[in-house]
Amino acid sequence: MKPDGILETVLYARDLDAAERFYSQVLGLGRITREGNRHVFFRCGQQVFLVFNPDETVKPPAEGALPVPPHGAAGAGHVCFRVAPENLDDWRRHLEAHGVSIESDFGWPGIGARSIYFRDPAGNCLELAPAALWGLSLSRTLKRGNRLVVASHNAGKVREIRELLAPFGIEALSAGDLDLAEPEETETSFAGNARLKALAAARASGLPALSDDSGLSVEALDGAPGIHSARWAGPDKDFALAMRNVEERLQARGATNSDERRAHFTCALCLAWPDGEAQVFEGRIDGKLVWPPRGTRGFGYDPVFLLEGETETFGEMEPQRKHAMSHRARAFAQFMQLVARDDGER
Repeated sequence: MKPDGILETVLYARDLDAAERFYSQVLGLGRITREGNRHVFFRCGQQVFLVFNPDETVKPPAEGALPVPPHGAAGAGHVCFRVAPENLDDWRRHLEAHGVSIESDFGWPGIGARSIYFRDPAGNCLELAPAALWGLSLSRTLKRGNRLVVASHNAGKVREIRELLAPFGIEALSAGDLDLAEPEETETSFAGNARLKALAAARASGLPALSDDSGLSVEALDGAPGIHSARWAGPDKDFALAMRNVEERLQARGATNSDERRAHFTCALCLAWPDGEAQVFEGRIDGKLVWPPRGTRGFGYDPVFLLEGETETFGEMEPQRKHAMSHRARAFAQFMQLVARDDGER
């Protein structure tokens, strides 16, 4: 016999006020409970993270109390928190913005995983690393008949994801169907915003949620509009306006020939569960921009994007042909590893 997994992780700190501020405000963990100067407990994904004051927990249980044995530790302990690999740079910037000193940041040879080390106010050694450090990955799958929330109010995006999911018998509801609020996209990357949106929808709905953060990056515009692609369309989601904005800026920079109009689409998909478990999948395709827009199919910037080696813009292509080669399709192919086939294979 063997246990199913780790349920609790414990560190010790004598200053519980400092510990509570650090783990709730810097690491963003949700507090479950606190008992005076004895302990403060947090939720972290599918585990519970406990911080005890060792001066209190070495005391034997009081008469009539539950017979929990005394325990405690002197000196620094260690905990490694699992994070998505694409968020490590954002985490480093986040910690440094809170005045947390990075003790070490390196990649493990032969593993393809990276770790960031730092300390909490009690001197405990903390680490951020992806599941790949130990060869782990999400174990859950989506199965035929499951319901899933598409964390978007963009009708075109929801329609495309529904079409991709339909052959697998998964019912896709939109955030709009469930009247879910749209969270403010405060992250600095496609992956970070996808994760933020998926977690918000999963927690609000109680269902697994799939989010998509995607956009157009234009080399001559220093990567703009990038993560702000939707904002360039304004509050009315007017992508004709957005495409004109891109073209006007290209013209202002004299980017008129094909080589000066290189661009790429990026898609980050995130599958999240209500308990906070999440995984991100990214896809990218390269091409160039044309003007004027061509075609009325697709959505967003599709009518001005010409994929390398193609003669039709995404706005001109048959939807099924676009689905087979798009940035979203490439991310979706990775996501499909978590969708169970009828034959039981993944």
